[in-house]
Amino acid sequence: MKVLFVASGNKAVGTVSAFVQSQYDSLAEENLDMIMYPVVGHGFIGYISQLIALRRLIRREKPDIIHAHYSACGYLATLAAIGQKIKVVVSLLGSFPIVDRKLKTVRWCIDKAWDATIVKSERTRSQLERNVPVIPNGVNLDQFRVIEQKEAQCKVGFEADKKHVIFVSNPSRSEKRYSLAQEAVALLADPNVELFPVFNKTHDEVVDYMCAADALIMTSVSEGSPNVIKEAMACNCPIVVTDVGDVHERLDGLDGCYVANTRKATEISELVGKALAFGQRTEGRKALMEQGLTTREIARKIIKVYSNVLGNC
Repeated sequence: MKVLFVASGNKAVGTVSAFVQSQYDSLAEENLDMIMYPVVGHGFIGYISQLIALRRLIRREKPDIIHAHYSACGYLATLAAIGQKIKVVVSLLGSFPIVDRKLKTVRWCIDKAWDATIVKSERTRSQLERNVPVIPNGVNLDQFRVIEQKEAQCKVGFEADKKHVIFVSNPSRSEKRYSLAQEAVALLADPNVELFPVFNKTHDEVVDYMCAADALIMTSVSEGSPNVIKEAMACNCPIVVTDVGDVHERLDGLDGCYVANTRKATEISELVGKALAFGQRTEGRKALMEQGLTTREIARKIIKVYSNVLGNC
C-alpha cells in the first residue's frame, strides 16, 4: 500500500509539524510505502498554487491513498485527485466554533468528496454530526520518556527551591491564551512559583522541560486532541488544562491532573495550586498505554481505515 501524506509545510519551509512526521514515521514502520508532500503557502492562493505540482507527483508515484491533514490540505487533495484513481482520507486535527461556515463545507466534503474522514475527539465528531472514526494522535514513548526530575532540572537550568509551571506553546498565539495562564499563576501570589513558556525547542528539549516541571498548564480556547497533554502524560507531569478537545477522556481519574470547568483565572489558579501541592509525578504514562495511545497502536488503527477505503477488509 502506497500512501501520500499531504500536510502544511509552513512551520519551517518544507517541514511538516512534528506530530504529522511522527505519524508518518509510525506508518512507515508498519511497512507502508510512504511519500510526504509539504504544502508551502498561505491562504487560498498559496494552497492552490501547489495543485499542479501535487497532481504531477500523483501521476508519477501512483499512490493508493492521499492522506491529508487539516481541512485546507483536504480541499487541495480533493482537487488533485480529480480524474485520478486514488482515494482521499482527511484527518481533521482541531475542533470548530459553534457557528462556522467552514463546518458546512467540511460536512459536505465528508458526505460527497472524501473517502474517509478521521477526527481526533468525540467532541469534534459531535460537532460534525457525522459517523466518522475518532483516532487521536499517538505518542512515541521512546521519545517522550521519563527522566528523574532533579536531573531534568539541572539540564534546563531550573532552580531546585522554586516551583516551575511550563506553558508549552508560543505565547504570541492568541488562541493559546498565554495571558490567562499568566493571570492564573499571578493569583497564587507566590514568588517561588514561576511560569515558563517553552517553544521553539526540539523534542528532546521539550521532554527535559516536561520532566523538570512541577506542572504543565494549557489554557487554549479550543483543541482537537492536544498532543502536548498526551506528551506531558508520557513524562508523568502534573497537568492543569481548560476543557477542550478530549482532555476529559485523557485525564479522567488521573491524580495530579485537573480540568477546569470554566475559563476563569480564579479557578485555574486554584487548580494550579492543587497540582503543585500534589508534589509528585503522576501515572500519566501508564494511563496513556492503557488508553492505547502509543504511535504503533494508532498507526494500526489508521491502516484499518486505509484498508476499509480500499476494500481490503
